[in-house]
Amino acid sequence: MNAGSRTYSIKELENYCGIKAHTIRMWEKRYDILRPERSDSNIRHYTEEELKKLITISILNRNGLKISKIARLSDNELLREVMKQGTGEEQSDGSFKPGELIMSALRFSEDQFRERLSPFIAEKGMREAYIKIFHPLMQKAKALWLTDCLSRPQEQFIRHVIRTLIFSEDIKLGSPPPTESAAVINLGDNEAENNLIFLKYLLKMKGMDVVYTEGTLSGDEIKGIHSIRPFTVLALNLPAAEPENEIKGFCNDITRELKLRKILVTGRYDSNCTWSNGKTEAVSTPAEMAAWADRL
Repeated sequence: MNAGSRTYSIKELENYCGIKAHTIRMWEKRYDILRPERSDSNIRHYTEEELKKLITISILNRNGLKISKIARLSDNELLREVMKQGTGEEQSDGSFKPGELIMSALRFSEDQFRERLSPFIAEKGMREAYIKIFHPLMQKAKALWLTDCLSRPQEQFIRHVIRTLIFSEDIKLGSPPPTESAAVINLGDNEAENNLIFLKYLLKMKGMDVVYTEGTLSGDEIKGIHSIRPFTVLALNLPAAEPENEIKGFCNDITRELKLRKILVTGRYDSNCTWSNGKTEAVSTPAEMAAWADRL
């Protein structure tokens, strides 16, 4: 890896990775995973190299690897592990060739890249296109950025174009009379944004009136939204490093307080578990999101 010249604050790392600043500090102290420089006023500054390493660690942690094990891996071993995490390979029928699609995005031509992606929507519909093509493509782009084969602007461009395609399909659904209200809330990291927009699309397909705001919110802001526009279904993206017992407690409390029918938690958690007397479920992939929406 080649470190870039830009540096990042611990707050920026928190926003990029969904790992709380206090957790980053604890990991630094306990596992020596990052070694930031400090200003004269003792403020931490992180390099692009360290940002990439933390994103790699967050991906592995979200997929169930304990931080104690991750900390023992070398940089090369970290990259090998993250490349195993479903980065998306060519399908047997030849319909998905991530390398060719990524090559078409390198020159930042939005129109041309959209033209390469749009046929998948026409053939499969947005639901299957996102699960089988777009999400694996974003994972592949992320892995290529982590290994310095793709620049940060190129990786972000790929995610941006896919996001605009989801929005376009969402608009096409129109606004039929809603059967129920839902809210999709991000309490975690901005990397999950496209998955949450996809989930909004799935819920709208179910005939729901869905509230979604870009960016990350707080628990109190969820209650504020509910007081203005009540909902009975809530989907939450939560920080990858948040302790599971705290998440369960939060979900139990908010289910009772807002009288919710269902809660979905997205992230690295065991998708086989259910909480709050069966009202809360956890998923980790877009395919599991779609299956959850089908069960509503």
